[in-house]
Amino acid sequence: MAGDGDAEVGEGLVIMMVEPGCQESIDLQWEMRRELDALYDEKTIDPPPLEQFRLPRAAFLVAWLDGMPIGCGAMTTLDERTAHFKRVFVRPGFRGRGLGRRIMNALELKAAQLGYAVIFLETADQQLEAIGMYTSLGYRRVPCDGRVPCSEQSICFEKNI
Repeated sequence: MAGDGDAEVGEGLVIMMVEPGCQESIDLQWEMRRELDALYDEKTIDPPPLEQFRLPRAAFLVAWLDGMPIGCGAMTTLDERTAHFKRVFVRPGFRGRGLGRRIMNALELKAAQLGYAVIFLETADQQLEAIGMYTSLGYRRVPCDGRVPCSEQSICFEKNI
């Protein structure tokens, strides 16, 4: 495992901070991008941007289940009080087990440790499972007001922590 920081462990699951350029991070981001490309009829050719996750108060987490990388999540700074969660993804064969919730919980804990008071995230209208998960975790819909680039399909959420 390519981790270098805090870890959440349980039932064969380990979630820990990693170097954003590690192979597990790159592989998971490409897999997520291919899935989104198919969902929205797009074609991504540029590699995943990494520098934003190396900044102060940023983080990239990878989840391993029994030693296999199965999901990820990341955060950057939107403003002094607000973390921007991105790249929340669980590989399709591992969905429906609450692993996305565990990744979100680990990200929220890390955001609190880094001094954030608010979490902002953006998803899209065809990602129904993500919308349901964010709502069930206490996120509330907010206008997509230009804080991050959005599309017609964008749905934005916030949560106070």
